[in-house]
Formats: sequence, structure tokens, C-alpha cells
Amino acid sequence: MKTLFSYSAVLLLTFASQADPTRPATGYVDTSSVSGNGNAANPVSALRLQIIQNSSQRTSATINGQLLQLGEQYQGYTLTKIRATSVILSRGEEQLILQLHNKTIKNYDE
Repeated sequence: MKTLFSYSAVLLLTFASQADPTRPATGYVDTSSVSGNGNAANPVSALRLQIIQNSSQRTSATINGQLLQLGEQYQGYTLTKIRATSVILSRGEEQLILQLHNKTIKNYDE
């Protein structure tokens, strides 16, 4: 019994010094985390195009859960163009193109 306890203690000490395999690598930055003021730490990388909706009445896009139509603003950017699988956001001279990750196109004609 004493031998079993000794082996268990040695194994426990050996594995206790090993690195956590589920811990992110050094230097990893989680861009999905949001700061306390509601804006992401890096707003450009945090913008995510989720859905483009086409119907006979209107075309809209959902970015980070916010439904937008042409000309509307989100986080300081204006939605200037909606394409089949991407949108263009503008802020001054800066243009940002967001692509759909899932390229399934759905038409919502009534």
C-alpha cells in the first residue's frame, strides 16, 4: 500500500507541472471579446456579416445581429453597397468589405 501511495504521489507531481493543453497559445488574442463600453477592442476585426436578405421590396444585411439597409450606420460605418455574398461599409475614405462565411443565398420574396 505504501508503494502504491508513493507511485501515486510521484505521478501526481509529474503531471501537475505539465502545461494545460486547453490553454490558448501565448500571444493569442480573442477578437470576439467585447470591452465594457459595448465596442469590441478592435472594431474592424469584430464586424461580422451574418445574413444578406433579398426580397422584392428591399435588400438588407445583418452585421453582428444588427439589421441594416443601404445608407444606415453601424459602429461609425455606413452601409454603402450590398452584393450577393458581401457588403461594403464606408467611413470617410476608408472602405471595409465583409464577406459571408456561409454562401447560402436565400430570397425572401412574398
